[in-house]
Amino acid sequence: MEPYSHSNTPPRIDWGLYDDESGIIQPHEALEACVPGGLHTVMLGDTFQGGRYCIRDKLGYGGYSTVWLARDLQEEQWVSIKIKKANASTDKLDDDPEIQIMRALEKYYVDGPQDRPRSFVRLLAWFHHEGPNGIHNCLVTELLGPSISGILKVNKGAGGFLAPDTMLRASRQLLEGIEFAHQAGFVHGDVSPINVAFTCNQAFADDEALIRALGGEPVTAKYISKELPRPPNLPQQLVRTADWGMRYDYPSEHIRILDWGAAFSLSDRPTSVSQPLGLRSPETVFVGYFDYGHDLWKAGCVIFTLFYETWPFFHDGFHPFNSHIRTLVDKLGPLPPAWNARWDEMIAGDKKLEDEKNNDGGEQLITNTFEPRRQAIIQQCEEVEMVYQRDEYTDDDYEGLKCLLRVMLGLLRYEPGERISVEEALSYIDWIDHRAEMEEADIEEADTEEAETEEADTEEADTEEAGTEETGTEKADSLGE
Repeated sequence: MEPYSHSNTPPRIDWGLYDDESGIIQPHEALEACVPGGLHTVMLGDTFQGGRYCIRDKLGYGGYSTVWLARDLQEEQWVSIKIKKANASTDKLDDDPEIQIMRALEKYYVDGPQDRPRSFVRLLAWFHHEGPNGIHNCLVTELLGPSISGILKVNKGAGGFLAPDTMLRASRQLLEGIEFAHQAGFVHGDVSPINVAFTCNQAFADDEALIRALGGEPVTAKYISKELPRPPNLPQQLVRTADWGMRYDYPSEHIRILDWGAAFSLSDRPTSVSQPLGLRSPETVFVGYFDYGHDLWKAGCVIFTLFYETWPFFHDGFHPFNSHIRTLVDKLGPLPPAWNARWDEMIAGDKKLEDEKNNDGGEQLITNTFEPRRQAIIQQCEEVEMVYQRDEYTDDDYEGLKCLLRVMLGLLRYEPGERISVEEALSYIDWIDHRAEMEEADIEEADTEEAETEEADTEEADTEEAGTEETGTEKADSLGE
């Protein structure tokens, strides 16, 4: 298929080309990215790989790709397909760094003891797909549930909150996932609440359950412009990103780290990375390069988000880098002396920040806000029975939350070399996950009962078959006489 070629006057690209006056499709990937070399145009019902994968909904998008819910008609299972921009794809699939790293992680996991739940999204298949905007790398992975950000969004809209055991369990599993990646020789590079998701096995009971979990049937807007015939580089329809309308943070569900597109070798020291500004590690500002310590900082940010149910550091739109560093100082204390000269240069001429520089920001320090927040969590749990139900392990969970302060403060140290190791951070989470142990025991008991039932059924069938054969032999002997 020939890519669409621009004329001297490029066609107008705006939302008015589509039937979406209410804006219900938003947020949506930029239409300006649907150009030759850019995003692939996808329509519900499209198929890939000779009809094997059928697109059913949109799960998300980023600066370099879109992600879709698809049905694998060959294996009869739900999967996720990440379709990269053509200019972010590779001529040979084996040259795609993300595919290389995910395959290496899988091999390291399969060759290992597998004594912990899988901590990274599983890559199932990969292939090229040609469209009007070029040839795209496509990665098929297991389907996961909502990200941490997605669950916080659901909670905000429904008046819910994370249970203490979820905070502790997710924090531990996140650290175990980063530990695994580092042991395998890789740094994720973009750990964030968006890139850490829960499994959602309970939503896969049947197709209707999955549709309900995703907030209902997909919402679309078709191309309606009569003035401009649709150029092939633009999609025939816009698809709203599905919202997980339900939460899947049960003890039986685990977290997975996804989106390994920014990952790099443990021995590398990159100098740039695409990342949310609010999660930017200080070394990317003051040092100029970063290493595995970047993952430790990001892990601290995610654990902060789990505990406070909000992102840790903010910035304004006028001086984003300056205001971001200011919030670091407010919550973590003064910068290292060696960085002050650079900080002075950054805020020169910014009167607001110059006036605030000498303020200690003590009221916002994590050490001052942690215990009030823990008490607020306890109060929520005690007062809102529809969201949280007390049991014999509740008090242990309340007490267990205290360990997260030490974890956060250890990971969110300015200088990478001063941060605690992931192993040390894990040792601080001195908490027993009773509920997960109970669910695991229940599952093992159910599996044992099922196996015993199958064995009994097999023995009964064998006995009946043997009896039938014996009767047949007796009849044959009788006829012979």
